[in-house]
Amino acid sequence: MAEPASVEPVEEELIERTHVQAVYQQIAGHFSATRYKPWPVVQNFLDSIPAGSIGADVGCGNGKYLGVNPALFTVGSDWSSNLVSIARSRGHECMVADNLSLPFRSGSFDFVLSIAVIHHFASFARRVAAVRELARVLRPGGKMLVFVWALEQEDRSKRRFEKQDVFVPWNLTKAPVKSGATKNVVDSNPTSQEGGGVDGTDEKKAKLAAGLSALKLQVKDGEEKVVVKSGNENIVFQRYYHVFVQGELDSVVNEAGNMRIEESGYDRDNWYIIATKTTA
Repeated sequence: MAEPASVEPVEEELIERTHVQAVYQQIAGHFSATRYKPWPVVQNFLDSIPAGSIGADVGCGNGKYLGVNPALFTVGSDWSSNLVSIARSRGHECMVADNLSLPFRSGSFDFVLSIAVIHHFASFARRVAAVRELARVLRPGGKMLVFVWALEQEDRSKRRFEKQDVFVPWNLTKAPVKSGATKNVVDSNPTSQEGGGVDGTDEKKAKLAAGLSALKLQVKDGEEKVVVKSGNENIVFQRYYHVFVQGELDSVVNEAGNMRIEESGYDRDNWYIIATKTTA
């Protein structure tokens, strides 16, 4: 595992606000339409939890997993108010919350889910802090399931990563384009996106650039663009990911403390762990 990049805390937060939080606010509806089938490991984990248990799905998105096992009561939370609105419209208990500061009492839950969330945090310290907060709200003996994207992709995967800190594009269809429209037109500054991002001050732009540079990423590579494809105008957003190598998620969980890893595995181009909280 490579040495963690050195990024200042304010820079880390700007990266996440600009290239995670603001992006998901804008793509929420389209993103939700692609998230509907439970992954088998998550399904099996939820089916293994005793009936009547109370759990939290932190970073629940559109609430895909909130109703998988109706014998459980699961509260969802997500930073994106737009995704939370979608989950609520489906009848789920869900709230806007920050994974680093959850609005729950310590030891409240029998189980916790974190599916495809921790890889969006921009430093090792913040990834550890996020898992530590998940552990805080879990009761002793409670179970945690965490999934993150893997650097090591299967042969069938369309994705290939050359490094761990990357931008991953999301193409959002905006509108049909009239004949003769220009292709690959650069659109507005992504730092002014609704629901997060940078407020446009030179100081914050400089800090964002410094943080990205420390992760060997460039501001220009993260800018949103408008492109024409198959007669439609598409906005291409760039989401920040830290893709994990084998054993790295285990290290994050162990560093967070108070958790005993019961299972560590690879599934569908992701690394995952199932862990039990050992102490209060």
